[in-house]
Amino acid sequence: MKSLNDKHKRLSDSVKTLSRQHLMILVMLALSALCFYWIKYNQPSSKMWDEKTIPLANTEELQLAIDAKLLNKTDIDQKLSNNIDDIIDDRAMQIKISGLTKNITLSRKPTNEELNEFYQQQKENYRQLSTFTFTQYLFSNNRYGSQAINAAQQILEKPSAARPKPLAEITLDTLEINRLYGTGFSRKLETLVIQNEKKLPCWTPPVTSKVGAHLICFKQVVIGAIPKLEAIKPQLINHWRYETAKKQSASQ
Repeated sequence: MKSLNDKHKRLSDSVKTLSRQHLMILVMLALSALCFYWIKYNQPSSKMWDEKTIPLANTEELQLAIDAKLLNKTDIDQKLSNNIDDIIDDRAMQIKISGLTKNITLSRKPTNEELNEFYQQQKENYRQLSTFTFTQYLFSNNRYGSQAINAAQQILEKPSAARPKPLAEITLDTLEINRLYGTGFSRKLETLVIQNEKKLPCWTPPVTSKVGAHLICFKQVVIGAIPKLEAIKPQLINHWRYETAKKQSASQ
């Protein structure tokens, strides 16, 4: 009889334990539901959030705009590269001499003699774009410092078979060369080629730039033509006025 009572008591305790667990589960579910509805009705909706932010551009429209800008840049670059040996290239001329003509207060026009003399002095500045295809040894200032020219000269003194491999062949125009190696470096290359019209220099003596010392082996060169005075007369007059006004200002 006692054993039966014990079993009944244990069964009763188990039922009570299960009831408490069920009650705890129901309480947790109720709390979760309350939290869900509180978040839903008290936090800003996605629509409210969107209204408070700056709307983003349509990705398709944005890509089209980027493509249009890239295409425009490619078109300009292509126009600069085409007909490089043509004496008249308006776009290239404007880029080449943009730094020569400035705002001028002097109103007097030069005489024909003054303008012709000035043209002879400045005509190299008006040379059309040249293009150079070459390989090179480059001895950078960052690596060699003040010894860059000496390092270049040492390579020249070695037999060809003992020299290291030069840099890969490249083709650059006047603007690109000056952008990479500093203003005026293209003029040095033009001078080397003009002084050796019968045979392109390969290899040149050390040529310095803002980057370092170069040994150049020209493969192909097209030297830009110098426009005749009449073709650039308006720009030349403005340039003469600028230089004349600068001299007068310095002498006062």
